[in-house]
Amino acid sequence: MGYKYNVYGTEQVNAAQKSFDNVSSNAPKFAESAATAAARTGAQRAEQAYEGTLSGGYQSKYGSAVNELVNKYNRDNNFSWSAEGSEEYQGAKDSYRREGEKQFEHTQGSYAANTGGYSNSYAQAAGQRVYNQKMEELTDKIPALRETALNNWSANQERTMNQIGMMQGLDDNQYKRYRDSVADKFSFMQYYQQKYATEKGLDMSAFSNELAMWQARMSGAASNLSSVRQLAESQYEHNTVSADTQASIDSSRRQTDAYYNYLNNRVK
Repeated sequence: MGYKYNVYGTEQVNAAQKSFDNVSSNAPKFAESAATAAARTGAQRAEQAYEGTLSGGYQSKYGSAVNELVNKYNRDNNFSWSAEGSEEYQGAKDSYRREGEKQFEHTQGSYAANTGGYSNSYAQAAGQRVYNQKMEELTDKIPALRETALNNWSANQERTMNQIGMMQGLDDNQYKRYRDSVADKFSFMQYYQQKYATEKGLDMSAFSNELAMWQARMSGAASNLSSVRQLAESQYEHNTVSADTQASIDSSRRQTDAYYNYLNNRVK
């Protein structure tokens, strides 16, 4: 039984062209997987949270209070005291003056009683001495009053300084919490960014494999179309040339048929 080669004509060429067009029109398109889309959303939210924390900056709840206390400390830092400007001294002065006036009148009255009810220079002088002694006692109290005022001033300044330290400690703790929050958000952002990069890398790898397979099908379909066209042309020549030429074409066609069958198997 003689070899029967395939006959190629317009129908076979159209079929090969259709196969090529079908492969060409079904090129793969990259699309994110659900896991990658979720990771991208997570990364975007983490980035927004981090940027929001940075843009807002550190807002101290204690800054204004610390400034007020520092201003108060500096404003009162120079101790200044005078007897006439001291409420304690003025209060004592009024008390000693009233007491001195009472003793003056009592002494003057005593002298007047001893002289039959008539006031004299001795009674006046005695009363004045008693009054002056009382006012001298007030003068003797000035150093103690000043010392008390100095101690009170020193205690107030120390109390203000302690309040400043306490406020600064609270502010430091708040700032540390803020920095911890920034660091946490940065870590979360890095985690979600890495997760998104990993998922996208998997998508790209799968797409690259799919693209390579499609390119192989395209190559096979293109080769198949080219071979079918050549065989169709040979068929036409076979029908229009001499017997010797036809034999040569038949031999070539048998070889081409085997290759064509191989290509058909590849693109199926």
